[in-house]
Amino acid sequence: MSKKLIVVSLLLLIAAAASFAQSAPDPIRIATGARPLGLGKAFVGLADDVSSIYLNPSGLANVDRWQMTSMWGKFLDDYSYFSLTGMYPTNYGNFGLGFVGGSIGGALPTRVKEGSDPADPIYEVDPTTDPMSYYNNVFIVTYADQIKRILEQPVLKNYEKYTSWFSGLKGLNIGANLKFFRSGLSGDHITNGSASGMEVDMGVQGKPLNWLAWGLNLQNALPASWGGKLTYANGWTETYPALLKGGVVLNVLGEEDSLRQIGPHKVNLLWDVDWEVQRSSQIPMLMHLGIEWLPLDLIALRVGIDQEMVGIGRTFNNFAAGVGINYSGFRFDYAYHQFAGAPGVDNHFFSMSYGLFKGKKKEAHKVIVEPDKLITFDATAILRGKVLDFEVATIKINGADIMIQKGNTFEAAAPLKVGKNTFNSISFTKTGATIEVDKSRILRLITYPDVSKTFWGFEQIGYIGTLGIIQGYPDGKFKPDGNITRAELSALLVRTLMGSDKAVPASAKGIFKDVPLTHWASKYINMASSKDIVKGYPDKTFKPAANITRAEGLAMIARFGKVNETIYGNVFSDVNDKHWAAAIIAGAYKEKMLEYFKDKPFEPSKMLTRAEAVEMLFRAKPVNLLILDLKDFNKGY
Repeated sequence: MSKKLIVVSLLLLIAAAASFAQSAPDPIRIATGARPLGLGKAFVGLADDVSSIYLNPSGLANVDRWQMTSMWGKFLDDYSYFSLTGMYPTNYGNFGLGFVGGSIGGALPTRVKEGSDPADPIYEVDPTTDPMSYYNNVFIVTYADQIKRILEQPVLKNYEKYTSWFSGLKGLNIGANLKFFRSGLSGDHITNGSASGMEVDMGVQGKPLNWLAWGLNLQNALPASWGGKLTYANGWTETYPALLKGGVVLNVLGEEDSLRQIGPHKVNLLWDVDWEVQRSSQIPMLMHLGIEWLPLDLIALRVGIDQEMVGIGRTFNNFAAGVGINYSGFRFDYAYHQFAGAPGVDNHFFSMSYGLFKGKKKEAHKVIVEPDKLITFDATAILRGKVLDFEVATIKINGADIMIQKGNTFEAAAPLKVGKNTFNSISFTKTGATIEVDKSRILRLITYPDVSKTFWGFEQIGYIGTLGIIQGYPDGKFKPDGNITRAELSALLVRTLMGSDKAVPASAKGIFKDVPLTHWASKYINMASSKDIVKGYPDKTFKPAANITRAEGLAMIARFGKVNETIYGNVFSDVNDKHWAAAIIAGAYKEKMLEYFKDKPFEPSKMLTRAEAVEMLFRAKPVNLLILDLKDFNKGY
């Protein structure tokens, strides 16, 4: 085997001792793309374009249009490599395909020249053997998406009971590579030198702060017992060492999502670490550092450190640098990368990418004020902010002066009224000129002293009370376990239907003999009857002062919500299909209005409590629309 082939193999393995001979080489470790190479391969946290396939597949979830990239060249003047990768976004996630291949051909085997000094041997080409050739290819299939989008897929709607467990992970990206390897070695009397195998990469990416992102990628996660290995024609197997890569990226400068803003400049600081899962006792943890500076959208300058193992327990810091030129969706990337295993050899890498169009530029913020679009039950909100522009000298929030503290931060306590609250923040220069006007929008939901945060209907009562559909008592309490009369429920349903009390016209004549026109609720009861929301008793009475039962209350609220009656299928153990409300109970159950009553007796004749009435109303379609309007931060602020 030629010396150059040995050097290349060792570099691909990133090993320095023969003890790692049973580890198969993954060509992805070289052909990551010129942009990541110029950053010292510090890319796991940043991963924001099609190159993410190589170092963190979850980064593909950040891309909203199709992209492709290619890289080509020669390594050590003999090892030819080529990669072609593309991705396409869909409504079901982002998909990618990639190919990375490397080969060396015509390597002439050598032998020790006869008669040369064994202590200082002279090598010559061995004419009795065939030239050696080697290739190593991998085909990659990638999938990535945001967990939030995955949970919103229609196919998962029927499993919300289970998908709700993952609600706290909605801000994360996830992705995976399925890799298929083909490798071969021929010449020098080698037989059965072809091999094939497969492996899996799994990545995740998050952004806890608008200027900070992190990522993790477990490369070669498939155990050998599950097929994660390279198998030769003669039965010899090699495994792909599992490598855990972690990284963070700090957006120091930028026009958005950054710590500071200075003109159009954008600066990212990147730090990655590699940890060999199975071989951590033999291979030290390796670091990657990178800086990417875009003085303009047109050009990117990069520099990095790519740590490499050069011996047992020893590392070397390989220097890397690069430049990128962006124009009309195309990007040309160049990288220079030093390798300790090839001292004095210049290694230049080139990539060409397409589809890297910039989205519509957001207006750059001079000051960031948080929170915005907050829903809370608290009576006070703490507004916190950061000044990004050095020209900002003073800030006012709703006319009040706010002190800018060390570190260009500020904080203010803001009292909240029930409903929608707007806090306008205005930043000024030293001369008093307005720089920027922004606003924080906060929705405060009502609370009651007798409804604790641990009460099962706390949130529902907050929304219904804020909308004014069911209000509290003069003493400020809600009395969730109290009953509600037939007249009271009729009144609140009609007021909700008409939009206000004033919109409900007076009745010209009575409908029920026990509800005269002088009754306080006559106009509500009569309109509810005309809208088929309520029905009286066979003796033409309504019994307005009677406390309403669960079945009666559900029937009224379901009719109010235009719920269709349906065939009853033993939804509740204590309600049979002969019950007068069976069909409406079945329809309401189908519309998910009875979530609170699931898996327990319905007790249709039991008096309906105020909290139970709130629960049913909360899930009725007309009230759902009112809640959505209340939660719309583009209205009423």
